[in-house]
Amino acid sequence: MKISATVMAIAGLCLVTACGPKGGGVAAGGGTGASKGAPASGPDRILNVSDLPRLKAGQWKQTLDDGDGKPTSITSCLSGKMPAMKMPKDCAKFTIKRTFLGAIVMDMNCGTPQFTMISHAVATGDFHNNMTSDMTMTITQPGAAAPRVTKMHVDAHYVGACAPGETPDDE
Repeated sequence: MKISATVMAIAGLCLVTACGPKGGGVAAGGGTGASKGAPASGPDRILNVSDLPRLKAGQWKQTLDDGDGKPTSITSCLSGKMPAMKMPKDCAKFTIKRTFLGAIVMDMNCGTPQFTMISHAVATGDFHNNMTSDMTMTITQPGAAAPRVTKMHVDAHYVGACAPGETPDDE
């Protein structure tokens, strides 16, 4: 299956924004922890990318499970800074919201004549010491027997400060 780099990047955005990358890279962007800014009750609140909680600067251990029976654990030094992100032109829908219980929910619908991609991600935690996220991405291609569904679960926790002089993986 051949999918444009732009759409694969936006698919990864759900993971990057919510939990940081597999193999090192950017952490989630802007704002404070999930417990701050969440309404006590009521409707969900739409967020901008700059409103997203970001993982605290330092070492984070992430365990990524895509259901293959072989979870991957990585430790990354993260800066705590907001990553540079923009929505690719192929995406008709990209929404980020905070539920009244504090979860961050991202939904995306992207497509070209060659395929469509629908992605849904939910991230929870305080984003200062821990974070958990789940993402489901469905890619459909014309003429394909069935859509390709990918699921990813990530558990991440803060380990401590980066080593003195260590350059963060997301810089």
